[in-house]
Amino acid sequence: MHLIDYSIIGCYFAVLILFGLYLRKRASRGLDEYFLGGRKIPWWVLGVSGMASNLDMTGTMVIISFFYILGVKGFLIELRGGVCLAMAFFMVILGKWHSRAGVMTIAEWMEFRFGKGKQGEIARLLSALAAVITTVGMVAYFFVGTGKFLSLFLPFSPKVCSLIMIAVALFYTVLSGLYGVVYTDLFQSLLIGFAAIFISVKAFMSVDYAAVQAITPPDWTNVIPSWRMAMPSGYEIYNLLGLSVIFYFLKVFIEGFGGPQGYTAQRYFSVKSDRESGLFSMLWISLLSFRWPFIIAIALLGFTLGPQVTDPEMVLPMVLVHLIPTGIKGLMIAALIAAAMSTFDSTINAGASYLINDIYRKYITPTATEKQLIRASYGASIIIVILGIVIGVITPTINTIWGWITMSLGAGMFIPLFVRWYWWRLNGYGFAMGTAVGIIGAILQKALFPYWPEWRAFLIVSLVSLCGMMITTLLTEATPSAVLNNFYSKTRPFGFWHKVRQGFDQRVLSSIRKETRCDLLALAFAIPWHLALFLTPVHLVLHHWSRFYLFLSILVISSIGLYFFWYKNLDRDYSKD
Repeated sequence: MHLIDYSIIGCYFAVLILFGLYLRKRASRGLDEYFLGGRKIPWWVLGVSGMASNLDMTGTMVIISFFYILGVKGFLIELRGGVCLAMAFFMVILGKWHSRAGVMTIAEWMEFRFGKGKQGEIARLLSALAAVITTVGMVAYFFVGTGKFLSLFLPFSPKVCSLIMIAVALFYTVLSGLYGVVYTDLFQSLLIGFAAIFISVKAFMSVDYAAVQAITPPDWTNVIPSWRMAMPSGYEIYNLLGLSVIFYFLKVFIEGFGGPQGYTAQRYFSVKSDRESGLFSMLWISLLSFRWPFIIAIALLGFTLGPQVTDPEMVLPMVLVHLIPTGIKGLMIAALIAAAMSTFDSTINAGASYLINDIYRKYITPTATEKQLIRASYGASIIIVILGIVIGVITPTINTIWGWITMSLGAGMFIPLFVRWYWWRLNGYGFAMGTAVGIIGAILQKALFPYWPEWRAFLIVSLVSLCGMMITTLLTEATPSAVLNNFYSKTRPFGFWHKVRQGFDQRVLSSIRKETRCDLLALAFAIPWHLALFLTPVHLVLHHWSRFYLFLSILVISSIGLYFFWYKNLDRDYSKD
């Protein structure tokens, strides 16, 4: 790289450090300020931050590798996580359910759902431990992918490159908490937006549809999957692509109706109202649409390099090295570093909140002052990062750890997280046992059967979790009625709540039923809207006009449906209908 490119990257790092120093005082006012921004951060800032947090560099490299191998069908593999389709569920239903609880973390939410007795404490502890394990895995994922990418541009080894990135991100995240996370994300989103638009336009102007057909494998532009695919070495677990896609859709529905986790849940706990929950979700999803033309553009440009590309996971850095001019290259790399930083800072801040709020303050030092808790948060962040680095050192590929986090480990937690909303009888003991055996099952699967297809790992680990949850729930006492009544009246969920509904006035129940009908109808428009929003610009870049107009039509129709059945109801008080 040229000195100009290095200077741009250096200036970017300096700006992040200044953000951390500037926002330190505001974040140090208390734990609520440090982890939730005092619930005073504007919804549009949270939405932009959420988008930036999802656009990590490592995940982008993985997704590009699938698009390079499979073409547009690579989009279907990323239903496992990268498409973020669960956000459609959060936008319409689960986001507002979360924000109504008035808590700081998912673990603290467990006491809202199961009470502050023994079962609530056990559920809270297991939820916190599960969140920390996931956070450590995400740090490892960040460590592997970041080093692999940056070592092509910086004169250091992959591990040293990762450590430099981690040091800078940890500095401003530890100092400034969620304020530093969301406001640095706001700055970083400008760089990300520039990169997405520049690369998309470059690819669109470089090749037309005939040229795309000439340089790509047969059927590369077709989004419809074959049941069986001949995948290259290292990707054999996706040979049964059709079956994998079915399970990815199943995972999306369980995850979507199970509610947000990690830093996503943290954003929902930070909003002020149902309306803000919906609006920031819509903005988050809309801004994520810029990712997909960027991804298909990079994959397409990768084919112009011919045999120089030997590793699909290295398509992104290879395109930057060979096809992007000096100066612009520095901005592009800074943008991709920004994508990585925004994911890392959100993950660390959310993970530390579980260690401090749900373990340290709850069990170790319950009398700690706010200043002591904030200082402890610094140490919690550092511990999480160290553990993640250790795991990252022994992880062979980016996709290996991403697939395990999103499918196997995720399956170990999805079932209890799903059932907690819809079945009154689930108690804290059952939730804790389902989570514990699910996580243990995921770890054993990774250790003993690492080459299982993702769909098989998901299915078996989910069944283990389900059995542990159901048996324990039915063998132990139910959650106290007062706790369930409070949860039901505030959250207003649908599902199997007949025992709880018996104590409510019919007017209240009628308003809940009306809200449920409107929400489910809106969801029927939100899912195709989400998918069409992402696939429309993909086919625009490819000059695939028939598919472009098809998805554009779906986008317009679903947008109209969302306006009438969702947006116009954001301020609706169903109890007054």
